[in-house]
Formats: sequence, structure tokens, C-alpha cells
Amino acid sequence: MYRIKEFAAMTGLPPSKIRFYEKHGLLATRREENGYRVFSPEDAFRANAFRVLLQYGFTVEQAVAMLDAEQGTEEFKRSLEDQQAKLRREADLLRYRLAKIDSALALIDGGGRAAFTLVDAPDQLYVSASVGRDFGVSVENEREIALFYDLLSITSCARIIAKRDFDAPGETVDPSYVIAMPESEEHRLEGVDRAHVGRLCLGKCVRFRRRVTRAESVRKETFADLFAYLDDHGYALRGDVILFPSFLNLDGSGSDIETLFAPVR
Repeated sequence: MYRIKEFAAMTGLPPSKIRFYEKHGLLATRREENGYRVFSPEDAFRANAFRVLLQYGFTVEQAVAMLDAEQGTEEFKRSLEDQQAKLRREADLLRYRLAKIDSALALIDGGGRAAFTLVDAPDQLYVSASVGRDFGVSVENEREIALFYDLLSITSCARIIAKRDFDAPGETVDPSYVIAMPESEEHRLEGVDRAHVGRLCLGKCVRFRRRVTRAESVRKETFADLFAYLDDHGYALRGDVILFPSFLNLDGSGSDIETLFAPVR
């Protein structure tokens, strides 16, 4: 039998972690008459098996339950297969997160200068959180909004500006707030009621990047460069514009870099 200092040395576990594992049921320690905890070689084996399960990505509670379950059954294999599928999904999401960070750094390095590129943009699937400044629709779409936010590595917060808004009287546009994802990721929408999901057709677009404040973002005058570019190159706006903020101004003050996709013909 080993006291906690010896057990910590032989397992590489600090005493604080041993106490934590004891609290969560991994180690059923015994105490000598003087009150000192003592551990057996079997406890060391159990601790090592437990750490292997943690390496597989199981939680502390899951790992303890697996150790306490009947061994040598198909259930263990199924648990590993389920965990494998989960980790593959997480690895997939991590690739998207890295791509988004790469994009944010590229925007910062580019300085937010106005830039125009003709692109073939993927259609976007989206759930509406508002119609203009009216957020009443978010109650109707509450479940789908939550599901889209769960996929935030792939989905993006965006605003859709109706084509008619640019021709309407007034000095500002009234964008609708949405959570959007490329149509190519539609297979991820398990359990989503498609009746609450819209589709924005893009295709041939002018991608326009600009740096503006939140107040400037809705002023029609800040779109003058875009429409001048369209006129100079013989393009006409074909449909609604989607705008993706980059949220580089995390407190909402100062300016942000926005990427707009304007469908053209």
C-alpha cells in the first residue's frame, strides 16, 4: 500500500488531482488508523486506464462510468465509435475556426481598404432574427436560431439589405439580421425545420470590403463606392446584398471591416 506522496510519484498525478479524482469516484481510497490515505497498485492501474479514456476525449464522469461498467462488452466498442464520430465533427469545426481566424488576420493586415473582386459566391441558407429592426420574427425562429448558433464555426452573423432599400426614399438602409451558412453545408442541418430557413441566391457577385462604423454602415452614402464600381464596369445590382461584419471592434465602438456580396448581372 502507498501513501498519497508515493502514489503521486508513481502515477505522475499531483496530490490535488488525486483528491479531485477521489471526489469524483475514480479512486476508492482507504485510510490507515492515523488517518492517512493509502492506495494500492490496482488504484494506479485504474488511474492510468482512466487517463487513457481522458485522452480519447471522454469527460471525467463518462470515464468513471466506463471504468465501473461491465468490461469486455460491445458497449465499450460502441462508446469508442461514438467518440470517434464526435471528434471527427469537432476536428471539422476546428478547420472552419482556423479559416475564420486566417480571414480575420488577412482583413487586419489589409487595413480595411475598399476592395472589389468579381466572384462566384455560394448561395446562403439563413434564419431570420429580424425583419429590418423588428425582431419579432426571432421568437418564431427561436429553435432554428439556436441550432444555427450551435454551428457558429460554420455559420456567420450577417445582414441582408433588400435591393429595393437602395432605391427607397431616405438616407439609410434597413438591413435584416440573419444567421447564415453556405448552401454546401446544408447536410449539417439535422433537426432544423426547413420552413424557417431562407435561401439567398448569389452566384455572380461583386465582393466589396470596406471599413465603417456601425452608424455609417447603414448610411446610403457609404455604398457610393460600390455603385460607382458597378457603373464603371457595366454591372447592375441583381438582388439583395448580404453583409458579413468581421466583429474586429469587439466593443461595438470604432470601425469594423465589412464584407459585402452584391449579386450582379
